[in-house]
Amino acid sequence: MKKIENFKEKQMRIGKNCRISKNAIIEKGAIIGNNCIIEGSSHIFSNAKIENSTIVNSIIKEKAIITNSVITDSFVDEKTSVGPYSHIRGNAKIGKECKIGNFVEIKNCQIGDRTKACHLAYLGDAEIGEDCNIGCGVIFANYNGLEKYKTFVGNRVFIGCNSTIVASCTLQDECFIAAGSTITKCVDKRSFAIARSRQENKEAFYNPYLENFKRAKIYFGTDGIRGIAFSELTEELCNSVGNALCQLKQNPKILIGRDTRPSGEKIYDALISGMIKGGAEIFNIGIAPTSCISYLTKKLGFDFGVVITASHNPKEYNGIKVFGANGVKITDTEEIKIESKLKNQIEINSGKLLDLTAEISSYEKFLKQACFNSLKGLKIVLDCANGASSKIAPKIFKALGAEVKAICTKGEINKNCGATHIENLKENMLDADLGFSFDGDADRVLVLNKNLKLLDGDKIIYLLAKYKISKGEKISKVVGTIMTNSKIEELLKEDKIELVRTPVGDKYIIEEMLKNGEIIGGEQAGHIIIGDKHITGDGILTAIIIASIYKENKELFEKVANIEVYPTATREIITKNFKAKNILKDENVISAIENAKKHARVVVRPSGTEPKIRIMVEGQKNIEKYADKIKAEIEKIINIMAEN
Repeated sequence: MKKIENFKEKQMRIGKNCRISKNAIIEKGAIIGNNCIIEGSSHIFSNAKIENSTIVNSIIKEKAIITNSVITDSFVDEKTSVGPYSHIRGNAKIGKECKIGNFVEIKNCQIGDRTKACHLAYLGDAEIGEDCNIGCGVIFANYNGLEKYKTFVGNRVFIGCNSTIVASCTLQDECFIAAGSTITKCVDKRSFAIARSRQENKEAFYNPYLENFKRAKIYFGTDGIRGIAFSELTEELCNSVGNALCQLKQNPKILIGRDTRPSGEKIYDALISGMIKGGAEIFNIGIAPTSCISYLTKKLGFDFGVVITASHNPKEYNGIKVFGANGVKITDTEEIKIESKLKNQIEINSGKLLDLTAEISSYEKFLKQACFNSLKGLKIVLDCANGASSKIAPKIFKALGAEVKAICTKGEINKNCGATHIENLKENMLDADLGFSFDGDADRVLVLNKNLKLLDGDKIIYLLAKYKISKGEKISKVVGTIMTNSKIEELLKEDKIELVRTPVGDKYIIEEMLKNGEIIGGEQAGHIIIGDKHITGDGILTAIIIASIYKENKELFEKVANIEVYPTATREIITKNFKAKNILKDENVISAIENAKKHARVVVRPSGTEPKIRIMVEGQKNIEKYADKIKAEIEKIINIMAEN
């Protein structure tokens, strides 16, 4: 296909199968890879990099298409699409799979992967994150009247048309800038900003506008990948995930463990097969709690920690949770990167598998050291959910001096036991002082006292905050979720403690805690993060600390146990393969939700771990009626979809 005519070149390398048509000017330092096409009056200036691209009157790298553009000293990455007459100037860098509209000018700007910039926008002196949407006529102004500054834009930010962003300001992740706004101040994470003469910010934990443009994850939910083993979570998928980790980091060191599910061994084999093919050094910890993998990943310096578990789900489910080198679950952005590499297997075949089960003792030592009062004299029941805590939790509590009755240590994981079946613990309390109920991978816990009063995650974070206050520590904020009961929020306010709410999922709680330094966080279901001990949900650690508090200050414990929170009505609707987010956009569903919100606090959301829509209505009156009405409207849509 090689056809080259009427072009000027200086010290240039041209790959095979290129076609360069009339009037192209290719200056010193340009590199053109295989299968490139350059046509018309293209201007390709010094130091531009061009590889494996289709090029029409422009410059591009790897499969992107840029038409009628002038590009100077710029780097344009994979699958970028740039519209006609765009002008990409010096010191610009555009990430993978971006879309740049007509008449856009980019100068001194770095743009993250998959960001869209619409027509007539001016992107100058800014660092823009991934999965952002920048509307028509948006201007990034680098001059505030006195000096020049740079603007920083986070990931998944929406900026409406005809807005002006005046440096210096930072737009944090997932904020929403309304059309026609002029922004001169920083905008907080997940906030709305409406700003002309002055700025107004509103919290926005769920921003429906973001769904219109941000890249959806296909496999990862709120807590890793999860599905029915071998039909949804296939061995092929697991093999690809293992291999994808080796594409994120060359020859990574990976710690891997699992819970007690019967599908765990085959899932494990598939994962490590992909890892070995990709050149990973794998360290097997065997059956262990999720928090153990998190702890050892950070302590021993692994690149990734992987847990094969479906947490609280029944035995037919399984899943994959991935931790980074810091022992924290990987971010949404990293999950998207893994998904983007699932189809591109690498075959180094130099990996190896090593046994590391002896290191569980390091985690056990860590747990014992967290106890600040002897538990001698306490009678404690542990419901281990027939899961990953079955051996380690009874062992630790006995070592700390408690009289332990361990139930559900050898049967089917999560079946009529554990944190999703608190009634099982109630039936086994007898004369015990405390009862702790874990889930399958032991990253969450629920608590009962001898009077069978329940301490869920909401009460636990309140208890932890009150205990620290009683010891003279200053606590200004704790982190909960949109599900946290409003009564707990009101009680915290009485102690001048702010409840910071995040979306459901302990990864979002941890993200908030790491960013702003809060040391107590948790969600209603029992994921508790005690930040000055361990930065992940750890049911056994939480149980040890609660037992220690009980031993030291039983009065405080009982006071919290007896709190009457606001009543809630909850409903679950199985959605099968339907798109839950589309269902929630139906007018009748929206109307039912909005009507309920006039009288109660309402949360309706697709589950991130199961094919369900979850409804929660919190209030004093008619909450069951409102929950049923919302459920009925959702079921109507599902039935209509099923008929069609």
